[in-house]
Amino acid sequence: MAMQIYLLRHPETEWNKQGRFQGQTDIPINETGMDQLERTLPFLATLPVQVIYSSPLKRAKIVAQRVSRATGLPMFEDTRIMEVNCGRWEGKVAQTLAIEEPELFSLWKSNPYDFRIPGGESYQDVENRTSAFLKDIISDEKNALVVSHGIAITTMLRFVLQIPKEHVRVLHIENLGLAKLEVDANAIAYTIVNPALELKVASLLQQV
Repeated sequence: MAMQIYLLRHPETEWNKQGRFQGQTDIPINETGMDQLERTLPFLATLPVQVIYSSPLKRAKIVAQRVSRATGLPMFEDTRIMEVNCGRWEGKVAQTLAIEEPELFSLWKSNPYDFRIPGGESYQDVENRTSAFLKDIISDEKNALVVSHGIAITTMLRFVLQIPKEHVRVLHIENLGLAKLEVDANAIAYTIVNPALELKVASLLQQV
C-alpha cells in the first residue's frame, strides 16, 4: 500500500488578508482562520496518518496541536518546513514593494528560485531544506500530516513533481489547502483539496 503524506497550509492570518509578506514573522491566525480550523478539525482528525509534523510558527502549530489533541497522535516541530524568510520585505504589502523597489520586485516575480529576497531566502533556499525534510519522512514510511506554509509547500510540490522552476507559480495552495502525496516504489502521485472551502460550500448549500 502506498505511503500517504498530507501537506496542509495554515489557516488565514490578518497579514494574509492584507496581502503582506509574512515570512517567518510569527503572526497568529485571525477570526476567519479560527473558524476555518474549527470547521475543518473533524475532517483532519479522520486522516489516516500516524504522525504529525509542524512548522514551529504559531499559525501552523495551532493546527498541529489541535489535531494531535483530537487524535492522540505524536507531533514534532521541524524548522525545515518554516515559511520562506522574507528578510526586509516581511510585513510589506506586495503593491507597495512594486512601487518602492520595482526592479527587485520584478526579479522576484519572474524568477523566485534564483532571486534571494534582501536579507532573506530564495525559493531554492527553501526547497533545499523542505526537500531534505521530505526525504527524511519518506524514509520513515509512516503516513504523515505536515502543517506548513504556502511557499514551503510549493517548493515541496515542485520538488516532487519536478516542474520547471520558471513555472513554479502554477502551483498555488490556499489557506487550509491540503495536498495529498501517495508514495510507492514507482512514483509519487498527488491531489489538492481545500477541506475548509468544501465545508463552507456544504454549509451554504444546507441553507438554500
